[in-house]
This record gives sequence, C-alpha cells and structure tokens, in this order.
Amino acid sequence: EWHDRWVEATRQLGSWVQDGRLKYRESVGIGLENAPEYFRGMLKGKNFGKQLIKVADED
Repeated sequence: EWHDRWVEATRQLGSWVQDGRLKYRESVGIGLENAPEYFRGMLKGKNFGKQLIKVADED
C-alpha cells in the first residue's frame, strides 16, 4: 500500500536530511581486523545507528 509513494518519501526524507530536520547516526570503526569487536558491540547495543567499518584509507 506504500509502494506507490516510495519516490515521494525518499525525496522528502532526503530534503529533511539536507535541511538538518532529520538526522541520522552512525558508528564508524577503524580496521577490518577489529570487525569482530565492533560486531559484538553491535549485538550488545553499543553502536548508534548504522555500524560501519573503515577498511582502508582512500588513495
């Protein structure tokens, strides 16, 4: 029942993020070798929003 409004919703949500009216949170861990630690923390609720892992610096 909401599929027909998907495009409208993503536009509106994107606009709110750009305006600062909608904020998202993410936790960023450093190093693939630390992934198990971050995963355990995620299962225990220690992260905020999305749990990301930065694998390598961009060159």
